[in-house]
Amino acid sequence: MRPFLFHEVFDINDRLNLRREMAGDAQIVVADDVLRHPTLARDIAATSPATNWKHVPGGRNFLDYHDCRLRYPVAPPNRLIGVACDIIEQAWSIRVQPFAPSVDVNWFTQITTRSADYAHPHHDLFQAHATHSFTCLVYLNNAAESSGGTAFFRYRPSGSPVRDPIYDRDVESGSRIVENGFSYWPDRPEEFWEKTGHLDMAPGRMMIFPSQFYHAAWHPEDAFFDSPRMTLVFWVGI
Repeated sequence: MRPFLFHEVFDINDRLNLRREMAGDAQIVVADDVLRHPTLARDIAATSPATNWKHVPGGRNFLDYHDCRLRYPVAPPNRLIGVACDIIEQAWSIRVQPFAPSVDVNWFTQITTRSADYAHPHHDLFQAHATHSFTCLVYLNNAAESSGGTAFFRYRPSGSPVRDPIYDRDVESGSRIVENGFSYWPDRPEEFWEKTGHLDMAPGRMMIFPSQFYHAAWHPEDAFFDSPRMTLVFWVGI
């Protein structure tokens, strides 16, 4: 371990080529080769101590997989977050700001073979009073490590691609649609979820999308036994 300056390690390139895509029902904005120092950013995240962030008695974390998270404090202003806010204003005509002075890295490795092609689908609407919320994600893995990406879904009982009252009702009733810390992999997810599209993981690729869309880490094949799957993520909105 060694000290580092976040704004230097996770600095971004001056010119970003943005494109709009549809991932299923979700309009997303994608920029490739965002990171100025992708190898350094990857190595810092991969070698930082990562702790569990979901763990319950009898759960499978640290038995079938490692589902961990890093959290880096970020003192504003920060160029990475600032540029993401500018992209959102340009694409959606909404002026936003970060919800927290930090960014996370979702850090995952497999120990045993997967039991599904994706993690639990979910939305990211966890800011109770937010009018608009956006998820900003940067893939940190190098090309040799990259596999899968991020998938988007419709909730089968309602047919909705975004958080809706039927989903909320089912969550309240204790349905197994919600990750409860017991397993990273959902049980028989096709009963509840229809995959509608995905974005492939690529080194330094950034994606931004409205947080109400159901999404999940997509694992079409067994991977990440020898190196972690790492996505830097933060949330902005109003």
